This record gives sequence, C-alpha cells and structure tokens, in this order.
Amino acid sequence: MTQKKVIAVIFGGRSVEHDVSVLSGLQFLEALDPGRYEGLPIYVDPLGQWWTGAPLTRRSRYPLEDAPKDLTQVMLDLATPATGRPQLVAFAKGLMGEKRTTIPFDLMVPAIHGSNGEDGTLQGLLDFAGIPYAGCRTLGASATMNKVFAKKVAAQAGIKVLPELLLTRPKKGEFLDPDTLKEQLHDTFSEIDYPFIVKPCNLGSSVGVGKANDIDGLIAALMTAFRMDSEVIVEPFVANLVEYNIAVRRTADGEIITSAIERPLRDAELLDFKNKYLAGGAPGAPKLDTGPSEGMASLNRVLNPEELTTGQEAFIRDSAAGIFDALGLGGSVRVDYLCNEQGGELWLNEVNTIPGSFAYFLWEAAAEPLSFLALAGEIVEEGFRLSNDRLGETDTATGGATIFTRS
Repeated sequence: MTQKKVIAVIFGGRSVEHDVSVLSGLQFLEALDPGRYEGLPIYVDPLGQWWTGAPLTRRSRYPLEDAPKDLTQVMLDLATPATGRPQLVAFAKGLMGEKRTTIPFDLMVPAIHGSNGEDGTLQGLLDFAGIPYAGCRTLGASATMNKVFAKKVAAQAGIKVLPELLLTRPKKGEFLDPDTLKEQLHDTFSEIDYPFIVKPCNLGSSVGVGKANDIDGLIAALMTAFRMDSEVIVEPFVANLVEYNIAVRRTADGEIITSAIERPLRDAELLDFKNKYLAGGAPGAPKLDTGPSEGMASLNRVLNPEELTTGQEAFIRDSAAGIFDALGLGGSVRVDYLCNEQGGELWLNEVNTIPGSFAYFLWEAAAEPLSFLALAGEIVEEGFRLSNDRLGETDTATGGATIFTRS
C-alpha cells in the first residue's frame, strides 16, 4: 500500500492579509484528496509563532487565544534529517527536562498572502533549507510582489500597463511636501490630471488602495499607504472602470493554460479590500465547520462576461500566459486587469501568485472545468516536480571549489 504524502499547508502570517490567508489555507486543506494526501496545518500567528494541531482546521478556532493549550508550537528544521524528509520540531518541558519531538512532512504549500509569504521570503527560506514546496519559486514570487518591477517586465513583453510614479516613505521627522509632489507628478504624467490612484508597491488584494481627487487627498492617501509599505505608487485613475481577472497555470506536460475570466462586481467606485473579500456569498464555496467560507470564492462576480470582445479576451488570455511564462511562475496564479468600459482599453494591473482561494472558482468555470480537488492535486504534484528539478550537488569537490582538507 502506497503511503500517503503529508502536505503541510502554511497560512496566516505577519501580514495585513492574515485573515484571508487563514481562509485560503483551510480551503486548500479541505480540497486535498484524502485518498492520496494527509493534510498538516501550520498556522503562523501575527507574532510570527508557528503552530500545528487538528483544531487549526476549524474556522471557528480563529482568532487564537494566547498560548493555546490544544495546539503545538513548532519550528521548521532547517537541517536535512537523516530520513531525508523535512520536518517540524516541537519542544516541551517534562520531568526529565526538555523533550524534542519531530513532525515529518513531504511538501509545503504556501497559502500566506502578501508580505512574508507571497513575496519570496518564505520561498527563499524553503529553498535555503532544501524543502520541497508548491507554487512560484523565489524569483517569480518576489518579482511579482513588486508592482513596478512586474509592470516593467510586462511592458518589455509588449503588454500594456499604466504609467506610475514611485514614491519612497519619508524619513522619520520628514514630511511630504506638496510642491515637490506636484513637480514629481508633472515630470511623470506631463499634466496633473486628477484623480489619481494610490497603492502600496509591495502588497496585493487591494489593501491600502486609495483615490485622490486633489493634492490634500493625495497626501492623505500616501500617508495611509506608507503605513503598510515603504514604497508607494501613484497611477492615473481609469475612468468608467471595470476589472477583469483570469487564472493561469502550467499543465504536467508544460502547456500554459488559462481559466474562465471574471468581472468582479462592487458597490463602490473602487474594488477595495472590503468589496473584494467581504462582499457576496456566492453558492459553491467550500463549506467549513461554521458555514460557507468568505474570501475570493464568495465575491459577487460575473463569470465569462459577454461584453468582452474577441480581441479583448485574446489580449487578456495571451498577456496573462505571457507574463506567467516571462517570470517562470507556477501554481495557480491570478492576473488582474483594468478596463475603461466606454473605450474598451485594457491594462495589466497586477499579478497575484497566491490568489485568494487559489482562484479555484475560475478553474471550475473554465472551458475544461477543473474541480478544487483536482486543482489542489495539480498544485501539489507540480510542487514536487519543480522542487526535484532544482536539486543539485552541493559538495565543494563537485564544483572544484575545495580549499580545506577533508578526511
């Protein structure tokens, strides 16, 4: 009998997107095929402490109380165990002193959105420790998290993006100068034409996005965004705004494919965090112990919107596949677009390498539908392939770099 692979799903984290990450992590654990895999929840609390235990699979368990007694606090073992399998390590005090226990697993699935999880930091740690993991590799994760860098790659690939002004958080004791801001806006956009959109450069999920109708509004929006990121971008506001999203992944035989296209619905001028994650209640979302999961799966949306022309749909699909390929991405990635509904012009907005709910609902509505169970299996198996492909010898003699004498 083949032993089930233990799949560690890590979620939560020190990020403003902590709560949404919890939902995505629980959804992925629930979507794992119980006949092939055993799920292992790893919750990272806002202080950065790692926990595991069966109660973590229940949505009603959150937020955690201080030092929960029904969970085990763990650390990631960065050394390669004799078994060759990665493992978590737990320490407990007993009568005979400190007791060390280990929890082995086979692959980690990052489900942490935004900072310290989606930005390449977690992926870099796993690469450093030689631990197999799913989704984008370190380079793709870090490149897409920085909106300016991702837009430059897109522009070089011939994909239309909006111009932007990149601003850095003022040093402590310094303030934003209105006259300097006006000069920077003029240098970047030629004409200062309000309104502008302000958003953190290194966050996703519409967190910290604001609209500025004048210089005072611009300064206020910048100060809000600078609380979340040291770099903030200013872009022109797209009139008659509608947004379109699409998911992208690579099949086992190397083909890049795209999902259904969605047009999110909103009850405000901007599709901000509240509209994106806390609206709706669409049927079909995975059921957790307290009812339907919130998150991207419960957002009000129109799937495969009929108003898209053949040319618009082709641009969305081709450019999404192009940026996925250009940055060597993996897993289920969501690419977001801005559109002037009146003129029909489209711009790539951002790339989300760990989208809410892993964008499973877009694959369920694709031309060739894929269930969340099947998608989770594809993500896991791709993770094993990508991790195995990266492995190489590290002995100094192999690289001809030996200096010290070894016995």
